[in-house]
Amino acid sequence: MKMTSVCVLPVVAFIPLTTSLADDETPQLHPVEAACIDYELTGQMQNGTTRRCHRNFAYEAFEIQDLSVGFGGFSQSMNQHTITIGDTIYAIDLATNTGTQTTNPMYDQVVAAMQNTDPAGMADGFITAMGFTATGATKTIADTTCNIYDSNMMGTACLTDNGLMLEQSIMGNTQTAVSVSIGDGGNDEDYTLYQTVTISQGPDLSNMPSLQDLMNQGQ
Repeated sequence: MKMTSVCVLPVVAFIPLTTSLADDETPQLHPVEAACIDYELTGQMQNGTTRRCHRNFAYEAFEIQDLSVGFGGFSQSMNQHTITIGDTIYAIDLATNTGTQTTNPMYDQVVAAMQNTDPAGMADGFITAMGFTATGATKTIADTTCNIYDSNMMGTACLTDNGLMLEQSIMGNTQTAVSVSIGDGGNDEDYTLYQTVTISQGPDLSNMPSLQDLMNQGQ
């Protein structure tokens, strides 16, 4: 029931690191070097807030969710901290201070898609890699202008010219930005929390459909 996230791959979005790698060693996975966005989530299955930040052009990212998730009359609170570093995803349950470590099966595809674009075209490359099609409409969210896109896989989204998601609606749920900070990637401890909790091996995601497969299925 977790909403799809563009940055988590972003979805979102995941070799433990405590410091940044050199620029020539770190693939750029997003046009913006560092940013933090706070969202309000509303919809049929979940309500609450999410804080999503990244740095090192999204090679490192984290997402903090404080949600009430409900389905069929059942409701449960969820407080989860997800950290993405390269191709490794750490999903941490803040209530138990435990988490899992998994490998993002789409990482190599995203790296290839992003590195085949020049700096000027990186935002367009990112948007294309996510399967978005421009509608031509725009809106202003959190004092920031964004362009509305449709995607068979990702629903409807409003993205800035440099690829930051300010709003997304999918499967009856919507996340909308309430604050946007560009250039600030958030606190260091939010990127290293996995080092202080009990981490176990998560599920093998290698058999999941590839990004291209999902896009083809949606067409």
